[in-house]
Amino acid sequence: MPQLSDIEVAKRIRTGTIDNLYFFYGHDIASVEAYTKRLITKIVPNDNQDLNLHSFEGKSLDLGELADVCEGLPMFSERTCITINDLDVESLKKDDMNYLKDILSDLPQTTVVIIYITGINVYKSKTRLFDKTGRFAAFCSKNGVACEFKFKSQYDLAKIITAKVEKQGSFISKSSAVYLAQKTLCDTLTINNEISKLCAYANGREITNGDIDFLCSTQVETDSFKLAHAIAKGDAKRSFGILDSLYADQLDTITIVGGISASFIDLYRARLARDSKRTYKDAADDFSYPKNLEFKIQNAYRDCSGYKTERLRKCIQYLSEADLDLKSSKTDSRIILEKTITKMLMR
Repeated sequence: MPQLSDIEVAKRIRTGTIDNLYFFYGHDIASVEAYTKRLITKIVPNDNQDLNLHSFEGKSLDLGELADVCEGLPMFSERTCITINDLDVESLKKDDMNYLKDILSDLPQTTVVIIYITGINVYKSKTRLFDKTGRFAAFCSKNGVACEFKFKSQYDLAKIITAKVEKQGSFISKSSAVYLAQKTLCDTLTINNEISKLCAYANGREITNGDIDFLCSTQVETDSFKLAHAIAKGDAKRSFGILDSLYADQLDTITIVGGISASFIDLYRARLARDSKRTYKDAADDFSYPKNLEFKIQNAYRDCSGYKTERLRKCIQYLSEADLDLKSSKTDSRIILEKTITKMLMR
């Protein structure tokens, strides 16, 4: 079977088409975890998992034990499910790799093995797997299913959001779906949780941006971006108003400074791209923005035209100094941050 997309895998799980071997990996770790959990539940009901779900850690995998478990019969269930988390294929010796492939290529019909990667790097470049891992993915495709979970853009997620909202009996416009994707930083698990809340609240009517602002928890990066813009525009009232809301959410000062710094760096990179007559896509590639966060540099590119390069550079310097003060000074952290914002506004 060829390598499948996450949409194709979801369809197979939904329709009950279960294969004996799965290899899940990719940059979108939240989706890897979510699909693994969904597949486990489909293979072995919750009330049978104590007897028929066997979990292994890749770093301490005993191949002999794995072989024994794979040959075992399910108890009071149709299938046995075996999961292996973070199998480091690159570190396996040739004999061990051959033994592992022998086990996985001859699985009983009642055994399903899911190998999923969430905590180790399997990429030698942005899109290319390490050599052994690439060959192992091909092996899994031949003997079962291999699926790479890539980050989705805000527009890809907007289509998914629209479909899920309609399935739950409500409606959301394309622009509001994009707004929800951006507000959640394109995190698929967070989006799913927020859709459930929004649909329950809307109760069949259209979901608006106001509903999203009212119900959905704001990621610190989102408000930090708004704060960075307010500072760059010299809007003191709005700047300190947003700062108050961040503290009201009980965020610590170092987290806030980190968020503001990241936003100013986005603006600075975008300003440099404009100065060099390059596109936001060029900047995204040059600075390795993942696909689900490209909208950050895109938005910065759109909004940075009125900001001077030198001023953005100076603001980043002030934030760097504030970060150092926060970690070395006994002065109240909020006072340090408010003084820093005041200096940036005076620029």
